[in-house]
Amino acid sequence: MPGFLESKLNRFNSLQTFQFLRYGAILLISVLLAKITHYAYDSPGYGLLIISRYELLLLVSSSLTFFWVSSICNTLIPFYNGSDEDQQKHILFNAFVILVVLSSVGAIAMFTFGSIKYSENDLFHTKDLFHTFSLVVFLNTPTYIADYILYLKGKYKSLIIWGVVTFGLQVVLLCMPLLMGQTLNLAINLWVILSLLKFNYTIILLMKYSIISVHTRLILDFMKRVMPFMFSILLAGSMEYISSYIVQHYYTEAEFVIFRYGAKELPVFLILANSLSNVFSGEIAKLNQEGKLEEGVRKLKHSSTKLMRRTFPATMILMLVSPLLFRYMYSEQFVEGYKVFNIYLLLIISRMIFPQTVIMGIMKNRIFYVISFNYIIINVLLSFWFMYLFGIYGIAYATALAFLAEKIMYAIYCKMEGIRFREYTALYEHLFFSILTIIVYFASMWLWNAYPLVS
Repeated sequence: MPGFLESKLNRFNSLQTFQFLRYGAILLISVLLAKITHYAYDSPGYGLLIISRYELLLLVSSSLTFFWVSSICNTLIPFYNGSDEDQQKHILFNAFVILVVLSSVGAIAMFTFGSIKYSENDLFHTKDLFHTFSLVVFLNTPTYIADYILYLKGKYKSLIIWGVVTFGLQVVLLCMPLLMGQTLNLAINLWVILSLLKFNYTIILLMKYSIISVHTRLILDFMKRVMPFMFSILLAGSMEYISSYIVQHYYTEAEFVIFRYGAKELPVFLILANSLSNVFSGEIAKLNQEGKLEEGVRKLKHSSTKLMRRTFPATMILMLVSPLLFRYMYSEQFVEGYKVFNIYLLLIISRMIFPQTVIMGIMKNRIFYVISFNYIIINVLLSFWFMYLFGIYGIAYATALAFLAEKIMYAIYCKMEGIRFREYTALYEHLFFSILTIIVYFASMWLWNAYPLVS
């Protein structure tokens, strides 16, 4: 098996496999929590409260960290590939320094949020949960650099083993205490220990593969490239979190959990799209430096077309069977989440277009400011409008439409840079699959409205 892994893994699929493990662990935890709280606790309301508090911890911590973690990691690949060997060693450690500093800010914000929002008299000890989870934010977030060290150094087998071990422990340490009837607080304390172990291993990797030296000029140069991307992700990606905050504010605990479960895109689609984008942003940057931009864009089109042919059919099948998945993966209590899930599956139409990858590759990151600002305005306006028309499902519709509008704006900018849509996208094939997916979506909604699983 080790030999098989070594021969099959490469720079294109290793990162995808690792991200699949990451999101797969998140999905598995949600499934196990639904099962555990359904069977291990006498009160369904208490079980639902456990899930609600866990989802709230993820929501707040992710909303405080997602934009700078994603922007640093996504910028790291093309920046690293475009540097000489000596500078690469400095880049790894200084990227870690940036992550530690920002993780400290995120942990303080997490701690403060819990202190202000929840009182000592809260029966679920939510305040203590936030305080403990702030340690997870501080220790675990900088360890993202370990994933990229292994990837950039070509240690693909080690990357997958690292993912299997750490994400496997993450699932076990959270779910086992709850299965044994213990509190969520104990489970989060075990996560702190895991985060500390990961942090120590990251230090070991840095000592082996980097030069331990803080370079202010390098940090400033790196952050100059990161900032436009960070701002765009903050604007564009924040709607996922804003939507959940809106649902939590206007709807019940049960509806909040249903929305959060339904809003989890199938990890494999998200991973494949993001990993392809990450890999080819670095590939295009490298080829562009050699004066071979057209070759890089052509490779992106070829790979995205192959991905499209796999993901669109799988999406349509999922739309048709999603109520069954929600009933048997989770429980009847969560079946209605399939409606949100199916709407989020429509994002595949936008995800299979990669103008942002081209923009990152040619390092024209400042345009992310303008387009992302427009995206968030469109999304916020549509969210409140559609919420009153369609309830919590309207918020999901708003996300799907706004995300499509964002990709169209990126494509227009690429055209302005002389890179036509057809050069990086199989136009007619994408159009065919998109129309067919929309037809299947409405067919699935009609089918399961006519024959509901839960009356």
